[in-house]
Amino acid sequence: MFKRILIADDEPTVVTLVEQKLKECGYEVEIARNGREAWEIIQARPVDLIVLDVIMPVMSGVEVYKELKKNPRTAKIPVIIITDNRIFRESFQTLGVEHFLPKPLDGDKLLHKVEYVFTCADLELKNRQALVLSPDRDINLSMAKVLEENGMIVGKSAEPIEFISNALILSPRLILLDLFMKGDIHTAEIIRALSSFVRLADAKILVFIQFSPEAVGSVNVLEQIKEAKNDCLEAGAHKYIGRFSPDTFWEMVREFVD
Repeated sequence: MFKRILIADDEPTVVTLVEQKLKECGYEVEIARNGREAWEIIQARPVDLIVLDVIMPVMSGVEVYKELKKNPRTAKIPVIIITDNRIFRESFQTLGVEHFLPKPLDGDKLLHKVEYVFTCADLELKNRQALVLSPDRDINLSMAKVLEENGMIVGKSAEPIEFISNALILSPRLILLDLFMKGDIHTAEIIRALSSFVRLADAKILVFIQFSPEAVGSVNVLEQIKEAKNDCLEAGAHKYIGRFSPDTFWEMVREFVD
């Protein structure tokens, strides 16, 4: 799917040149001649990146940027600010802007910056991806809810083969596995399979359990839990986090994603 870029600048000759450059590289480009027009375009249809001049008629780049940040739907759109003014640059930096280009816009420099911004965005997205595997649908949903509330993008599965396939497609930052799976495939075997793939080398594998060992009356069950936990750690799991509880779960995993 093509990335959609909005260029908001009131210098038509320059904008036409950089628009052509971006389109040649496969980007979809929208043009706004003033801040108000830019804001209307953003509200009408989502964009992946905004290239924003500071001084424009009707509505300035500063006003557009502040409106972007007020709206949760647009607050995370990356922005490249066009300015030569040191004071403007410092002001935008205090507002959280990281990317700048001098005036007038240069097609090659803009293309390089655009590719860099999208690369950074892709890396950030990868670092916020998590996969959850449990035979219990309610646990899957509850765990995903906590992760999503803390900015993670979550995939869920109850089937080990499907789970491994999804892991290879997504290369997630965080992998969460139930200590006990239904059927003949043990969690330690899944961990060994995941650990054998180079592309998953950076993934953090955490193992949890659905119930508290203290609530189990049988010594045999306690021994099974201990044995399964040790097998998972030996297979390559980074940590056994114990019983899943929505109240404490995020604090137990956040060190692996922050």
